[in-house]
Amino acid sequence: MADKETVLVLTSNLFFMPRIEAAAESGGLETVSASTAEALMKATEAHDVPLVLVDLEMDEAVWTEALESLAATKDPNTRVVAYGPHGEPGILRKARDLGSDAVLIKRDFSEGLQELLASRGASATS
Repeated sequence: MADKETVLVLTSNLFFMPRIEAAAESGGLETVSASTAEALMKATEAHDVPLVLVDLEMDEAVWTEALESLAATKDPNTRVVAYGPHGEPGILRKARDLGSDAVLIKRDFSEGLQELLASRGASATS
C-alpha cells in the first residue's frame, strides 16, 4: 500500500474534481478518480483509502455496482460517502441501503467538502 492516504472518487464529473483535489490536498490526502466500479475496486487495493466518495449523478448501474462491491470487501476503517441531487430521495435512499456510511445532497457535500476530507468522512452524517 502507498504511504499517503488517498481519497477515491467515483465520478464522471471532471469539472468538480479540481475542487475535490484541492480540498483533499489541504487535508493531506491524495486523490484518485475512477469512472467505473472495476477501476474503483482496483484502486482500493493499490492505496491506503480512508474515504471513498461516490457521485450519484453517474449512471445508476455504475454506482450501484461500486457500492455493492465496496460493501462486500470494505475495510472497516474506510468510510463511504455518497452524494447526489436533493430532488432524488429514492436514489439517496438506495445509496444508503447499499452500504454508504453517509449520503449527502450535493449542496451539503459541496459546502462541507473541506471538513469532510479533513475528517476522512467522520464529519458526514445522514
